[in-house]
Amino acid sequence: MSETQSHLSGLYDIQAFGAVGDGVTVVTEAIQQAVNACHDAGGGTVLVPPGTYVTGTVYLKSHVTLHLCNGAKLLGSSRSEDYNADDIFPENPHFSSENASGAHLIIAYMADHVAITGEGVIDGNSSTFFEPLPADEITLSYRSKTRNFPIKGWRPAQMVFFCRCSNVSVRDVSLNNAPYWTLFFLGCRSVQVRGVRVTNPPQTANGDGIDIDCCREVTVSDCIIHSGDDAITLRGYNSLLGEHEQPCEHVTICNCVLSTPCCGMRVGVGGGTVRNCTISNLVIKDTRTGINIISAYSAKWAGVTIENVRFSNVSMDTVVPLNILLGEHARPPAAVRDLSFSHLRAIGRQGSYIGGNEGQHISGIHLHEVDLVMTGNDVDQGFAEKTPSPTGSNGVPAALWVRHVDGLRLSGLRVEWQAAGDAWLAGIVVERSGGVSLSELEVPPPAGAAGESVRIEQVRDVRVR
Repeated sequence: MSETQSHLSGLYDIQAFGAVGDGVTVVTEAIQQAVNACHDAGGGTVLVPPGTYVTGTVYLKSHVTLHLCNGAKLLGSSRSEDYNADDIFPENPHFSSENASGAHLIIAYMADHVAITGEGVIDGNSSTFFEPLPADEITLSYRSKTRNFPIKGWRPAQMVFFCRCSNVSVRDVSLNNAPYWTLFFLGCRSVQVRGVRVTNPPQTANGDGIDIDCCREVTVSDCIIHSGDDAITLRGYNSLLGEHEQPCEHVTICNCVLSTPCCGMRVGVGGGTVRNCTISNLVIKDTRTGINIISAYSAKWAGVTIENVRFSNVSMDTVVPLNILLGEHARPPAAVRDLSFSHLRAIGRQGSYIGGNEGQHISGIHLHEVDLVMTGNDVDQGFAEKTPSPTGSNGVPAALWVRHVDGLRLSGLRVEWQAAGDAWLAGIVVERSGGVSLSELEVPPPAGAAGESVRIEQVRDVRVR
């Protein structure tokens, strides 16, 4: 097909614009010319044929689909001058505290009907921005990571970034070796992510999988994510959007497999709202913290209001299955309320924690048909006197510890002690809470210890059946 015929059919092959897939030549300009021509003609598909194409920042535009054929790879340039400036648009985040610039490999800004598809690869070339580690400090296990690759100096930020876009689709591609977060949506609406595979080494500092921040109407399905930091996050960092702020809401995530040295599913960050979300049919394995929900991660924010979030049908093999916090720095109106967890089975080496603050409780927490299988002895008997960590690494010495919660329902919760040591204190601890309903529990005391089955202290209005 000639170049003219190709354009008439809505296909724009980047090779027709001079792109060479030799893995050496930087072809940013050729790729951008193909995108611009496609957009100027009213839209179509920019085709990336087999080959390795080295590129800096590429800007996607409305009505353009970037399609990577099987065998095609877009490889991030190692040169900072090939990427966008940090101030490219007002909403562009620049997290200098994490030694990340405001540069990206692919950007779509205020675009409508924009997509990335195909069975090819987008590779951030992260190894060029990190120092290597000694061989004895490299592990293929995500849960067992001991340290990150040291950052050489400058590095790009989010590898693929959609900002204030609508009708977005990312399907079937592989996103590998991001030097920072991998796939980031900020202030978007009507987003579909399906069949995407993310693979970052566990030693990647801040190597998140998919970050969904202040977005509406989002579906994420059928993805496999191995990330160096949180695998999937729901965020409410609304201040990034200025006058265009919006809640993160109406998000559904399903049928995914997640592995990470951090959090499989994380909800929180910022000062906005995350609400009306469902997460189902997940496998979270080789991971530190399975589900981490926290309103105020640090004193930097008053906290996110997190409400009406539902988890169901989740299988976890983690160090810590659940960590749900208001956070010691939370201030009203931030809140955590109306969360449900049903049909979960979790293997954990430390206990799960659900807790608000004295004077500011979290509310409406329901666990239904939940199995907690506890192994090992890596717990801290002095946990009760400490401030819970936002990472979940608390060494909780009970399968489930609940504090400062109003409206707690535990129904059909089962605890199994599997090769657990004698440092565990109890199966379940509920303290300083109110409106607690316990039904159909199967909670034996810790094996081989003088611990309790269920400990209830300073709790108002308890119903047990």
